Amino acid sequence: MSSATIPAATVTPASGPLRHLLADVRRRARTWIWIESLAWLALLAGGGFWASLAFDWCVEPPPWVRAALLVATAACLLWVLVGRLVVRLAVPLRDDALAVIVERSHPEFRDGLSTAISLAGRRREDVDPTLLARTTAAAEALVSRVDRRRIFRHRSLSLLAVAAVAAVATIAGFVALRPAVAGVWVRRSLLLRDEPWPRRTALEVEGFVDGVRKVARGADVDVIVQARGADGPPAAVDLRMRSPTGWKTARMGTRGGVDGQSQTFGHVIEAVGEDLRLEVRGGDARLRNLRLLVVAPPATEAIEIRGVPPEYLGGPTRTPPVSRLVSLPRGSRVAIDCRATKPLAAGRITVRPVGTVPGVDTVLVGEGPAGPSGTLVAGLVDVLDRDLVVTLELVDTDGLTNREPITFTLLAVPDEQPRVAARLRGISTAVTPHARLPLEGTISDDHALAAAEVRLAVQPPAAAPAGPAVPESAGRTVAISKVRGGLPLVELSADDPPVEVEPLGLVPGMRLAVTVAASDACTLDGGPQIGTSDTWTLDVVTPEAMQAMLEAREIVLRRRYEAAIEDFAQGRERLTRDGTADAAARFGEAVARATGETAEIAAAFRDIRLEFANNALLTAELETRLITQIAAPLTAIATADLPGLATACRATPAVAVEPLGRRADEVLARMRAVLARMMELESFNELIERLRGVIRTQEEIRAETLRRQKQRAREALE
Repeated sequence: MSSATIPAATVTPASGPLRHLLADVRRRARTWIWIESLAWLALLAGGGFWASLAFDWCVEPPPWVRAALLVATAACLLWVLVGRLVVRLAVPLRDDALAVIVERSHPEFRDGLSTAISLAGRRREDVDPTLLARTTAAAEALVSRVDRRRIFRHRSLSLLAVAAVAAVATIAGFVALRPAVAGVWVRRSLLLRDEPWPRRTALEVEGFVDGVRKVARGADVDVIVQARGADGPPAAVDLRMRSPTGWKTARMGTRGGVDGQSQTFGHVIEAVGEDLRLEVRGGDARLRNLRLLVVAPPATEAIEIRGVPPEYLGGPTRTPPVSRLVSLPRGSRVAIDCRATKPLAAGRITVRPVGTVPGVDTVLVGEGPAGPSGTLVAGLVDVLDRDLVVTLELVDTDGLTNREPITFTLLAVPDEQPRVAARLRGISTAVTPHARLPLEGTISDDHALAAAEVRLAVQPPAAAPAGPAVPESAGRTVAISKVRGGLPLVELSADDPPVEVEPLGLVPGMRLAVTVAASDACTLDGGPQIGTSDTWTLDVVTPEAMQAMLEAREIVLRRRYEAAIEDFAQGRERLTRDGTADAAARFGEAVARATGETAEIAAAFRDIRLEFANNALLTAELETRLITQIAAPLTAIATADLPGLATACRATPAVAVEPLGRRADEVLARMRAVLARMMELESFNELIERLRGVIRTQEEIRAETLRRQKQRAREALE
């Protein structure tokens, strides 16, 4: 029965049967209110008990949450007690309202009961007494047929009461069977104590102090949980993580096998970048209020490397920039200072040779922290004699280490040999006994040179003539005075004094080996480093043979020059024949080829002149012939005439081909004039060569005559 069916006032019925009926209905209604309200109280209390027990068992909330649940449950019970019992009992049940309730469940009254009740004891002019009496009598006749169960829905009330009794019985049974657990519930939910629930499974997480673990920002965090159970470890353990985006659950993996009643579980949280709340669930156990606090890991604020070079190098302390590869001279003394971004609890600087096993060959060279703020770690490598891998490990006051050890390599740069990049200038493959050897090029060292010299070694001829033997190692060394100690680079030029070979006493047929050697001031490994150039092996020839060799080179150059003139002349003929702008462009290509050839031939004649001079064979006549009459005109043609003609070829239209041809003829004439001079000189040289041949024949006849005379004299004496 609801509160809407309860009347608000009482009216005295007119007849006894009707009055007894309404009194019985009123009594039953109040009984129904009592039973329903108490049943709801029992159901709500039972539901609150079991809900709080399950919630507290599963979640184990803090005391303030349990207090809030207790207050909410008490408020609900009070609302049921006041709203559904006290207020409803305080409302009076009027007869006319009760009559309407009876008529709803018994339509056979046809509103007679409510009419009799509402008009009884009243005088109204518009009501017929006879008709009212008849209506009252009809209602009284039906009183005996009223079924109370149809009015109060006893079935639903019975079910509600049974449910209430069952709720109370379950609580009583639970208290009787598990009094210890019930006591824990009372102390936790009513007394708000922090007594833990008894569990069959025990969970223990590693690395958390008072539920808090500090981790490095961006690091991978391995959460390790040890699970033990009375009936064995749980089959699975879940890790719940809460970030600003919500909760996330991950199944933890097993680590190793089962050890008795325990099992280790683990899960790696990758790249933790923000604070996390964690919960661990396994079996009936829960670990809550775990926190991962993300803090900045220790890092290097500055690294300073100071290298003191070995004594023979000298110089100030070197502070190279810090990178993955730091180069310092081999033998240096290296100091390493590392300053961290936060106070440290410990720090280590270790080194190991490159290519060795970490840990096995690692050597500790520095520890920390030091300094006023406890952020400095210093180390010292006494002698950098090989490449070393340096590792910096930092541990801050929170126990965090740098995510990856700071690693760089100290490269022990060896003292390299001096580099000699020199050549003999104006010397080909042979020299005369009175030759001079000019050098040009550079001599350098990575640190500093100490000295340099030219080594001359004389080798005897293959078929040595009669006379004193020449030892294989005969020769001499000539110091290069321009190289002074401390200079890292020396340039050799034509202005430097040449090396004289005349003191060696060379004779034609010998061979001369020339080598340039330089040394530095290195004191490591027992002595200085020595660098040498290529060795030039030169044949020692007579002046006549040297002159013949150089004249033969002149003939080869003259033939090259003839071929260049022929190519130029053919281009000129095509220009005249075609007379187009394309022909001018093709002629420009021929001019460019002639320019290159002419310049090279001019340089070759200057080299011939220089070789004559280096072998003490240069005369004023040779100087005039090679330079004034050949090299200088060729140089003028290659630097002025031909380049100007090439420019004109590129800018000449088809209508201006004829002026271009006249200009080409002028250049060709100058080129042929030089060629004619070459041929005249060649004829002169051929005549001289014939005379030399006659002289050589005479000398050979004389030598043969002397040999025969000596042989006959020996035969006569015998």
